Amino acid sequence: MNIIGFNSFGHDAAAALIIDDEIVFAVEEERLNRKKHAGGFPKAALQACLDYGKLSIDDIHHIGFFWNPTISLINIPVYLFKFWHKVPRLLKEQKHFQVEENLGMLNYLHEMYQLPNTLKKLFHAKKPIFKFHFFEHHLCHAASAFYPSPFEEAAILTIDGAGEWATTLMGYGNKNIIKKIKTVNTPYSLGAFYQAISIHLGFKLIEGPGKMMGLASYGNANSDVYEQMKRLITLKNNGGFAFDMRYFSYHYTRKSGVSKKFTDAFGPSKTEGVNWSDHELDLAAAAQHIVEDVVLHMVTHLKKVTGSNNLCMAGGVALNSVTNGIIAKCGLFKEIFIQPAAGDSGTGIGAALLVNHQLLNRQRKPMQTAFLGPAYTNDACIKAIEAAGLSYEVLGNKVYDFTAKQLLDNKIVAWFQGRMEFGPRALGNRSILANPMNPAMKDILNRRVKFREGFRPFAAIVAEENCGTYFDHDYPNPYMLLVYHVREAYKTILPSLTHVDGTVRIQTVNELENPSMLYLLKEFEKKSGYPVLINTSFNIKGEPIVCSPEEAVQSFIQADIDYLVLNDIIVIKN
Repeated sequence: MNIIGFNSFGHDAAAALIIDDEIVFAVEEERLNRKKHAGGFPKAALQACLDYGKLSIDDIHHIGFFWNPTISLINIPVYLFKFWHKVPRLLKEQKHFQVEENLGMLNYLHEMYQLPNTLKKLFHAKKPIFKFHFFEHHLCHAASAFYPSPFEEAAILTIDGAGEWATTLMGYGNKNIIKKIKTVNTPYSLGAFYQAISIHLGFKLIEGPGKMMGLASYGNANSDVYEQMKRLITLKNNGGFAFDMRYFSYHYTRKSGVSKKFTDAFGPSKTEGVNWSDHELDLAAAAQHIVEDVVLHMVTHLKKVTGSNNLCMAGGVALNSVTNGIIAKCGLFKEIFIQPAAGDSGTGIGAALLVNHQLLNRQRKPMQTAFLGPAYTNDACIKAIEAAGLSYEVLGNKVYDFTAKQLLDNKIVAWFQGRMEFGPRALGNRSILANPMNPAMKDILNRRVKFREGFRPFAAIVAEENCGTYFDHDYPNPYMLLVYHVREAYKTILPSLTHVDGTVRIQTVNELENPSMLYLLKEFEKKSGYPVLINTSFNIKGEPIVCSPEEAVQSFIQADIDYLVLNDIIVIKN
């Protein structure tokens, strides 16, 4: 049984392939076409799925899509009735939106209905047998989290900007069945609220929330600003929430996220994300605190109504690792699984899984890894190196000893191994690694390699069995989706990992998930005493994470990186 799922016409388009109940391949379109957050039709990602499985479109039995346009069409009259006075502005702006900015998918509903024919034409179908399925957006998020989890039953929470109409889904999964408990609907959106505040503070659409999460640590989360902003939110007894929409504009425009009433109360919006006042830092902290309040309110309700000890999460807000860390520590649930591709890219997996389990009632298989993308042989790597005129040496198993020595000597190493990660985090196969014990390393990385804002923290990668030694929680976190505190005794030992508030985003590594990275960590521990490294994504500012050896080599040339490791090959700049 061959099943494909994909998402399109928004942001972070991606495709995934299931063969005989197992997710065997998944890739974001941006990694292949090199346009960050690419949201158009994912032709390259779909072709990569077919190529990996050695399949043609005629070999695919089912195709699932992450959006149900009929739900959107049904709710257009509801929107028009509720927000009739905003419709002229929406219609004026909508036709000029880029695909990644599209509000409500309104520009693409007709194209969605044409997708079966589009697929047949683009992939040269001769005798196609596939059945095409539209699925509700938040059910795709829910499926992407629950079905790959190791749990037979679990509470489910999905939160993002918006689907067809819902912005949040609370549900319960048992075996192959996912049941809705409650949805929160447009215009009340926690994801859109957080993005609106990030736009107000000068950040760009889509990328702003991730940056603001780091900035929030510089403000006072319990300031008067928080108390003032909290009055805009209502937490409901049924687990839901609502906003005072007089203060927001995200539901009818992409030019701003907040209204004049908001700027009158909280100050003018910034045009550039720099030089924040203390008041603006407190605003970022307040927005983060409110997200934590609302999510804790929802998971508390979910625990009450489901009684489950397990929680599954997805949706863009599930990438808020600070909030996730609070959930992990609060003790409501014994086990938590968050889809590593929690944003829209993961809905392709969700759509394929809904076909496999909800429609076909086939066997569930837990997701063992997020390394679901392409891999490259040494021959392919050497070809890319030689084409660039660089020197190299094949070291075999000596690559770990060599790399650990260079890292301890404060060299910056680009680490390219095996299959590429699926999802927004670099998890050790397309990573830049550095020594966390050097107090200047954060500034060195930002100045020489990442060229990004100095307030943004770097993540830690640590051997799973050692996590509780250095950080205040030992719950495994292989997908870098939880934030812990650095233990007091290690803040001065690991200074480049420790954020201004004493926290760090953690990734744990075990032998099953990533044996080569675990081996490197153990080699570094032999030399330094600590199985911990700085891990940041292998890309330079404005580009997606590298996918191929050619992209790795070009990024190595452009950035001030000391060594590039491709599989067991050391690459040296001339």
